Amino acid sequence: LIKQTQERLSAVNRQLQKEIEEKDRLREEQIQLERKLHQAQKMQALGLMAGGVAHDLNNILSGLVGYPEILLFKLPKDSELRGPLLAISESGKRAAAVVADLLTIARGATTVRETVNLNNLVSEYLDSPEGGKLRTLYPDIAIRTHLPPEGNHISCSPVHVKKCLMNLLTNAAEAIATSGTIDISASGRFIDEAEAAALDVKPGQFITLSIADTGPGIPPADLERIFEPFYTKKSMGFSGTGLGLTVVWNTIKDHEGAITIDSIDQGTTFTLYFPESREEAIAKPLRKN
Repeated sequence: LIKQTQERLSAVNRQLQKEIEEKDRLREEQIQLERKLHQAQKMQALGLMAGGVAHDLNNILSGLVGYPEILLFKLPKDSELRGPLLAISESGKRAAAVVADLLTIARGATTVRETVNLNNLVSEYLDSPEGGKLRTLYPDIAIRTHLPPEGNHISCSPVHVKKCLMNLLTNAAEAIATSGTIDISASGRFIDEAEAAALDVKPGQFITLSIADTGPGIPPADLERIFEPFYTKKSMGFSGTGLGLTVVWNTIKDHEGAITIDSIDQGTTFTLYFPESREEAIAKPLRKN
């Protein structure tokens, strides 16, 4: 009788332990869902504010960007006023870029989509003046690509995807600062229902784009707020605007994708998930050097 009682008690304890573990799992899932809902609501509210600010700034900047160009056209090349006017024009263009970021936050990447090969977007950015400037500023940082020879078709706004790549590469280079490496890799991956629920996407075939750096990593406290507008550890006005990762987050969500971050003391990896497109990529003429 004692042995039966002990066995029964052990069975009850095991059942209780399972129920406790299940309650803990459900509680953790509830916390994660509440966190995602809070993040979505906060981003929506900030998007509405960003849209209003961008509209007003556009009206102000039209003169700040346009009139210096007119004056420069009329001034002689040796005029001492050309320097200040060029500075005003450059400041206006930088402000216009901030407005463009605000509009992306407010409206998303709503431009016309086209099916493209993700490899081509990476190559186009690295060959662009912006990509060249990044390598000039950080000559001791090696940017390496690991791209499959074919495939990787996604339906996207190429301008916004390349903007994501630019922001992530710039952040990676600034994190490394001196010497190191940045690895850009892409691959196909099937996302099942369980992983899709965790990523908040629909199950199916995805193309992933990863940007991994050898910087010092991101502190856990910063990871929770890293996609918030104007949340930055950089000097405002000197390096970035605090909108770069917010633009990345909004662009990926607008493309029905996801973004994950793995960060340790030896580096950080951002991975972007894009739904794979079965359509043929739009053929583009080869660039002439």
